[in-house]
Amino acid sequence: MTMRNGLIIAILFASGCFSTFAYSQQLKTVTMARTTGSIGMVPLEIAVNRGYFKGQGLDVKLITIRQSDVIIAAAMTGDLNFIDIIPTAILASVRGLPIKTIAVSLKSAPYLLIGQPGLRSASELKGKKIGVSSVGSMSAYLVREVVARSGLNPERDVTLLAIGGTSARTAALFAGAIDAALIVAPDNYALEQKGFRRLLSASDYVNYPLSGVATSSDQLVQNKAMILSFLKGLLQGARYVRENKTDTLAFIKSYLKVPGEEAERSYDFLIKEMPPSLIPDDQIMRTGMEFARHALRMTPEAVPDIAKVRDWSFAEAAR
Repeated sequence: MTMRNGLIIAILFASGCFSTFAYSQQLKTVTMARTTGSIGMVPLEIAVNRGYFKGQGLDVKLITIRQSDVIIAAAMTGDLNFIDIIPTAILASVRGLPIKTIAVSLKSAPYLLIGQPGLRSASELKGKKIGVSSVGSMSAYLVREVVARSGLNPERDVTLLAIGGTSARTAALFAGAIDAALIVAPDNYALEQKGFRRLLSASDYVNYPLSGVATSSDQLVQNKAMILSFLKGLLQGARYVRENKTDTLAFIKSYLKVPGEEAERSYDFLIKEMPPSLIPDDQIMRTGMEFARHALRMTPEAVPDIAKVRDWSFAEAAR
């Protein structure tokens, strides 16, 4: 051993960093994509913060990627292990891409269409710009649907702009860069406090799961042990959320930057819409599949079997 190497090791021991370094070397790095922070991400974020994943031997890295098509491409090439955005995963699966949903942490999408203060209804969006995550995302199809049901032609009467996740769309609204945007509650709170108008609740038109875990078919074959460990850590986070309301409320207030009353509403919504063991009824998934089919203008016969869209075997094994 050289004097220089010996000195480095001595410093690591003295600072207490050597044991941390050695421990971290044993962890397997796992990547998960999200477009933004949301109420559906709370069980996952808590699992990260409380070390549940590290207890399973995983170092989970949360990566923010604004565009849904980029997320799917990265998942299919193996550059990402997991996807949080379940509408994006369902849309990809229905299109025939090898992506499967393996857990759901929020079975309902609390989308709201929020407009600039001068707007009073969705029917006034003619000639306006609407922000979406990406033009080919499920949220973009949802905007087209609600615009059409408001009496406008989504292809001619409005312009959809790819802005990114909810936080990016919120910023674009504040900046006046867009006239309206689909926002995930409770991010609407700050906007409505400033006079922005709630034009409609998208769940009145269609609903589907918002957050959870999806991955590629290759990952399901090649990384079974890692996937099982990941879902065990996430389940610990979900249980903590259910069993520790006070601490979770404090986390939501800080994480989503909302006051107590909004944090309470968000927590109640999460508890109500978080499936036991992260496994929703298949009808929830079928609703998402049907909306994707309608959005893609596919015939019922062209839609793949649900077994190609979801796989609950890992979540069942993790219980």
